[in-house]
Amino acid sequence: MPELVEVETTRRDLSKVIEGRIINKVSVYLDKIVYNKKNEFIKTIEGQKVNSVKRRGKWLLFELDNNYLIIHFRMEGRFYYLTLDAPKDKHDYVIFYFDDFSLHYNDPRLFGKMEVIEKNNIQKFFNDKKLGLEYDDPNLTKEYLKDKFKTHHTDIKKMLLDQSFITGIGNIYADEILFASKINPRAYADKLSKNKLNNIIENTKLVFEKSLKYKGTYPNIDGKRGTFENHLMVHKRQGLPCYLCGSIIRKEKIGGRGTYYCPLCQKNK
Repeated sequence: MPELVEVETTRRDLSKVIEGRIINKVSVYLDKIVYNKKNEFIKTIEGQKVNSVKRRGKWLLFELDNNYLIIHFRMEGRFYYLTLDAPKDKHDYVIFYFDDFSLHYNDPRLFGKMEVIEKNNIQKFFNDKKLGLEYDDPNLTKEYLKDKFKTHHTDIKKMLLDQSFITGIGNIYADEILFASKINPRAYADKLSKNKLNNIIENTKLVFEKSLKYKGTYPNIDGKRGTFENHLMVHKRQGLPCYLCGSIIRKEKIGGRGTYYCPLCQKNK
């Protein structure tokens, strides 16, 4: 599933090629991908210029002349930057045509969504989603997390996956952040000290920035996969020795998600 890093990588790549360009034509091959009525969706977008490409949490935003086009990739959605005459893949469900290239939205699992909204509704849209702070927001402090977690006597792993506290963290990065912070994924969120919460904040920044350097873990718009998977410390390494202490990495289900951790480096104290 694309997480913040994967969406941000897509945003950075797309901004280089579509900002300032006119969307000449839009083809929708599966109505359920768009929240708006298909014809309304197409009519609203065609002829508009992409003024900027933005991100909020795991949401990608195209700022158009009069509207925002908002995209959520969900499980496996992605964009491919292709030639105008590139053939349509069976999982390409929305195609945007520019002057000299096309942008194909590909989604094998069919969970992704797109929606066009008026610019003055953008704040309400994200307020309704109850998204938490971005990882680099200066308001993301140990005091902020301490206050948010004080009534949550539950696993810290679940709290990191809850988008209303820190937005953008998914399963892969929650495991990596907790390992880097030396915190057991079953540690109770309300019992963590301010020092440990500060470690989570600092390591969220470090893990995200490192992953951005390697373009995440997902196919990018050129079809090449990011290489951060080669630098994962615990995620999907069950049965293998920890890089730091040699203990065998374990996997458990926490909140219905496969969770990877080192039993020695991440003792549940």
